[in-house]
Amino acid sequence: MSLKKFGRSDIIRNAMRAYPHNSFFIYSSSVYYDHRPIESGSFSDDILSASGGISLFEYNIDKSGSTRFLDEPSGRTSLSSSTALDPNPPIIPFVYKSSVKQYLKSTPRSRNMSGEPGDPSIINVSGPMQEVSDDYVFVPIGSALTGSSYSLTSSITRELMLTAGTTGSEVDIARPKYRHYHSLKNSLNFYGGRSPHYLVNYSDNINGEWNKDEQDINLISVPKIFYGSRIKPGSLSLKFYITGTLVGELQDTKYNGELIQVGPPGSNGSGSVAGVALYEEGFALLTGSWKLTDQAFDFGGSGGDPRIDFITGSWLYFAAGGNDGISGSTVAAATTSASFDMSFRGHTETQVLTMYAHARRGEANYSNNPTFLTHGQTKVSVSSSNMYIESDSQTIKNTVSSSFDGFEAAFERQVYVSRVAIYDDDKKLIGIATLSNPVLKKEAQDLSFKLKLDL
Repeated sequence: MSLKKFGRSDIIRNAMRAYPHNSFFIYSSSVYYDHRPIESGSFSDDILSASGGISLFEYNIDKSGSTRFLDEPSGRTSLSSSTALDPNPPIIPFVYKSSVKQYLKSTPRSRNMSGEPGDPSIINVSGPMQEVSDDYVFVPIGSALTGSSYSLTSSITRELMLTAGTTGSEVDIARPKYRHYHSLKNSLNFYGGRSPHYLVNYSDNINGEWNKDEQDINLISVPKIFYGSRIKPGSLSLKFYITGTLVGELQDTKYNGELIQVGPPGSNGSGSVAGVALYEEGFALLTGSWKLTDQAFDFGGSGGDPRIDFITGSWLYFAAGGNDGISGSTVAAATTSASFDMSFRGHTETQVLTMYAHARRGEANYSNNPTFLTHGQTKVSVSSSNMYIESDSQTIKNTVSSSFDGFEAAFERQVYVSRVAIYDDDKKLIGIATLSNPVLKKEAQDLSFKLKLDL
């Protein structure tokens, strides 16, 4: 094996910038990512369980649900209440109770949206791993402590905040009703230098006057996994459809975060700013309340707030049904005529390490493969309890192909390169680049291999 050092010009470090395109289509309380249909399987109506998004590792594909069965070693008892064998159980995290006190930590993931968000009595969280601290005390040694399945999925979410700055309780004002809005107020004021429409409080004779604490806000959240470091300015597009007809479109035509209604031409609100985009944080904050259509929709279901029951469509109700708790079973049939499209480009920078490995003329023409030598030779000339000497007259097998039957071509030293190994300064193996097909290296040839690694 030939061991060589990389030269100063053999290692190149750069960054690859990309702008991946993403689109979400919302219709009838279902979200479709990049126009992909929701695939059903043998055990699940949605094999990825991604809710119109992506599954991070795609661990649990087409699983039957929450019923779990853990095949325990003899003498160990499962904490699972399931008594039936699940035909296709999901992959779950688990540890066995032992004297070293191993257990699964609780990881909050989402807030219970079954009630008023400001009510402290329903501030419950669920996560990929259950809290087992109480179980740990009472179960015997050897018991299995299990968590929920590895269903790590991401999709857009929508949150309608009616009078966004209100608090959840007159007594406990430190617990705001809409936490997501209050967490973004500093960022909104920070980006006020880009456009005054970001500011929470503003007043002038040109743009008007407003206080976002007193406004109704429609907040669209985009997880970071879809866009990378930020959403590309000017790429965000929001389209509002009624029975397939475009009634409103928002774009950042000024590249300053202002979401301006650009279409259709002559529509109500054309040229007006309906909200702002927080590109670095992945949010679209919509406040435009003007009427886009005369048709009334039930975006809240029976018995809900009169401001969202049978109202005319506006930007406050863009993406209704997009993982916001509104389902097709709780809204009027008229809502199904409304559909929404959200598209944007992300901004990613990937550090790329490029290495050139050179095999010059007369180099790298020996192999440790036993087939490199002619078969049947005596490899050891002397072997005893005191001495071991290999034969110094080993013959290299001639692998040069001849065009004539029964005729051997003239000998030429050649090998087939199948992989390139990378070592650190201490000559420790840190990586192997394997070629898809071995490359012929003749003694009189120069070869260079380009190795690229995305960090």
